[in-house]
Amino acid sequence: MPETTTPDADKAISASADSPRRPNARGRCRTNSRHGLTNPEHRSYPPVKSVCRALDVLRTLNKLQIASVTAIHEETGFPKPTIVRLLETLRAEGYVARDNMCGGYRVTSRVRKLNSGYQGISEVIEVARPLAIDLTQRLKWPIGIGVIDGDAIAIKFWTGAISPWAHTNTVLGLRPDLLTTAMGRAYLAFCPFEQREAHLSRLRADRGSAFGEEEEHLFRTLLDQVARDGYATRDPQTKPFRTTTLAAPIREGETVHALISISFFTTAIPRSAILERIVTPLKDTTTRIEHALALTHGDFPVVDGLANQRASF
Repeated sequence: MPETTTPDADKAISASADSPRRPNARGRCRTNSRHGLTNPEHRSYPPVKSVCRALDVLRTLNKLQIASVTAIHEETGFPKPTIVRLLETLRAEGYVARDNMCGGYRVTSRVRKLNSGYQGISEVIEVARPLAIDLTQRLKWPIGIGVIDGDAIAIKFWTGAISPWAHTNTVLGLRPDLLTTAMGRAYLAFCPFEQREAHLSRLRADRGSAFGEEEEHLFRTLLDQVARDGYATRDPQTKPFRTTTLAAPIREGETVHALISISFFTTAIPRSAILERIVTPLKDTTTRIEHALALTHGDFPVVDGLANQRASF
C-alpha cells in the first residue's frame, strides 16, 4: 500500500530535517512516485507558457533552418513582439544566431547540448560562413553553400547580399538538380559509391529525364573528370547563360557534408585565368573549411596532409 502524508506529517518532516517551512501540498513540486516516475496528468505546476513558446520557436527555427520573425509568426501564430523577445533570449543563451545576410535567424551548434533537433548543415554553415564571406570580399563574386536534399541540392547559405556582381536577388530556397548543376555534379562525383549509384538509378527510371544509356555513359565520364579536377562546372546549356558556376565538395573522409559554389559572369574572366583567379582561391577556402570542421569534431589533421588530399583539385 503506498505511503501517504498529511499536511501535519509534512510539517514534522520539515522540522526534523531542520529545513525551512515548505509550501502546502498544492504548491509543492514533487514526483508522483518514490521511484521518480511522474504522471504527466498530475503536475505540481501548470506549464510555464514562456518556456513552451521558446521551445516552439526553437523547433520552428530547426524546421525552417533559417527564418525571419514574420515566418516564425506565420508558423506559430505568436505575436511578433513576443517572438523577438524569445529570439533575443535564445541568442543570449547561444542557441540562436542572427544572420542578416540571409535575412533571419538560425540555430547554432549549441543546440546539440539538448541532444535533439540539431542538423549538421547548421554546423557546416557556422564554420564556413566567415570563410565564404572572406572569399566574396576578396573576389567580389557570390558564394553559395548547399547540401544534398533528396534528389536535389538545397542551397542554405549565399553571400550575394555583399557581392557587387551578384546576378540575382537570392538563390536561397532553390534546388539545383544533380545532372546539370555544378553542385549536383560535384556531389555525385565525390559522394560514396552506393549513394551515387542510387541517384543514377533514379535518373534512369525517370522517363522524363532523357537519361538513356548513351547519356549515362557520357555523364559517368564527366563525373570521372570532375573527381580528377576536384571541382565541377555547371552545364553551359542551362540558364542563366551569362554566368557560369563552379562547385566543390566539403568533405570529411568519404562523407560529403556540403557543396560550395562560386558564380561569375562568363565574359568577366578569360578561360585561361579561371584556374588562377577562381579555382585556386576556391580550393584554398574549401580546404580551410574542412580543416575547421575536423578541429570542431576533435580531429587534428596535418596541414600538409590536407594539402596533399586536395592536390587533385
